Amino acid sequence: MANSYIEYTANGSTTTFAIPFTYTVASEVAAFVNGVSTSFTFASASTVSISPAPANGLVVRLTRTTNLTTRAVDFSNGAILTETDLDSSNIQVFQASQEAIDTAQASIFKVADGKFDAQSRVIKNVANPVSAQDAATKNWAETGMTSQLNTATTQATAAGNSATAAGNSATAAASSASTASTQASTATTKAATATTQAGLATTNGAAQVALATTQAGLATTNGAAQVALATTQAGLATTRGAAQVALATTQAGLATTNGQAQVALATTQAGLATTRGAAQVTLATAQVTLATAQTAISTTKAGQASSSATASANSATASANSATASANSATAGANSATNAASSLSTFQGIFYGSLSSVPTSNIATGDLYFDSGTNAMKVYNGSSWQVVAPTVTTVDNSTWSGTDLAVANGGTGASSDSAARTNLGLVIGTDVLAPDGDGSSLTGISSLPSQSGNANKFLTTNGSAASWGAAGGITLAKLITLGAI
Repeated sequence: MANSYIEYTANGSTTTFAIPFTYTVASEVAAFVNGVSTSFTFASASTVSISPAPANGLVVRLTRTTNLTTRAVDFSNGAILTETDLDSSNIQVFQASQEAIDTAQASIFKVADGKFDAQSRVIKNVANPVSAQDAATKNWAETGMTSQLNTATTQATAAGNSATAAGNSATAAASSASTASTQASTATTKAATATTQAGLATTNGAAQVALATTQAGLATTNGAAQVALATTQAGLATTRGAAQVALATTQAGLATTNGQAQVALATTQAGLATTRGAAQVTLATAQVTLATAQTAISTTKAGQASSSATASANSATASANSATASANSATAGANSATNAASSLSTFQGIFYGSLSSVPTSNIATGDLYFDSGTNAMKVYNGSSWQVVAPTVTTVDNSTWSGTDLAVANGGTGASSDSAARTNLGLVIGTDVLAPDGDGSSLTGISSLPSQSGNANKFLTTNGSAASWGAAGGITLAKLITLGAI
């Protein structure tokens, strides 16, 4: 239990709180509600009243702060020591020591296992961590994890969008490739049709040439036959008379003219047929050339579509890899959070918090709890609970640190011989006889016997009066040894 303060948990209705510790003056007592200084009145020397009543669940803290600006008593040489002055001086030092001890016990300190113990209290005003092993605040950890999760989510979303775009690009490429393939097939069909038409045109031209040649042959044959007929008829006409000869001659001329006309007509038709066949061959050749060009264009487009499809597939793969990396990052973040939770769970498994009674079930060596009844941290050593406190094996000038130890605590309250003798009431010549003094300045003695004629004797008393006694074999060394001097 603390020596200079006490804490209560308010219930929303209580206004009077007891002061269990001593204090010298009322101004040394202060009240705090939930860490905020609060005004109060003394209901009595040992109770204070706070109005209105602190809200339910708030912590009410009453504390004493001894005035250390000045000493409670300023001693002077030759002054009479009184119980009141000594008590006042010692009480000031005593209360200051209590407050120092309370402050030390309420602070974070290192326990037996080498770890610092915050005694189940919140540590506030902590700076953000810089190095890898710095303590992290709640806000910093939550902000860091939220940022990582947001980044992972953003990356996963971007990867998903990229994958969707890549899929759309691949679909478009496949559609373009299908269109190019269709165009190539159409061009091939047109080329085949043009080739067929060229073949047909060539065949038709040849047939027409053959027909024209046949017709010319027939015209020639018919002309010859008609000439022969005319000659025969001319012979008959000669026989039949001059009239028939003239008629036959006229008919022969007409036949010759008709035969020549038919031959010219047949020749003209043959030329026309040849010209038409050549034109159709030229047209077919042009169509073949066009079909070949379209086939080349379709082949080029098919190659471009294939390259686009490959690029889209590569983009989809990169997007998938990015999504995988993002997922791995999110997984790492989740694992980090899991490890932190596991570490917290492990610590909570060995630290029971602040308890008013000793834990007895499921305890193991190394378990900890804060005994709220004695205000002490305790550790289980395998058979019992022990108080955890810093231990110093030796104290010497190299390890001593602090103010001078008060007389009330077994010290002298000083750092010099003269000050120590003053604090202990052993001032030479005032409280004790100086080696060469005459005792005239000693206090507390009503009268002294005359020194005349008493050389080499020592002063003694029977309890009511002082007198000189013979040395009786007592040497100066013996007197020093016995503490007489």
